[in-house]
Amino acid sequence: MIIKLINFKNFIMLIIKAKIRKKINKNKNKQLRNKKKIPAVIYGKNKKNININIKENIIKNIKNKNNIYKKQLIIKINDIEETVRIQSIQQHPYKENIIHIDFLYTK
Repeated sequence: MIIKLINFKNFIMLIIKAKIRKKINKNKNKQLRNKKKIPAVIYGKNKKNININIKENIIKNIKNKNNIYKKQLIIKINDIEETVRIQSIQQHPYKENIIHIDFLYTK
């Protein structure tokens, strides 16, 4: 769910709600996708990786925006907010299903 849009002088920052993924394996990821959730990871230099899942419709909505790979996003996990950008979006070869997303810390 997109919580809110913050607008700073024509610069829009999206805040996206996510949940922690505790079990990480192929079968659990498939179950997530069947529930319309996308497995993802946040990683970066000198920071711990965080495995998360995000609702599919949120990502489909923002993926269609121009230059989404260059924009900063805020991912809210419980009460923690992480500033990230999309590093890569893995999609099914001929379907438009999103399989996995990599986010990179920006702060």
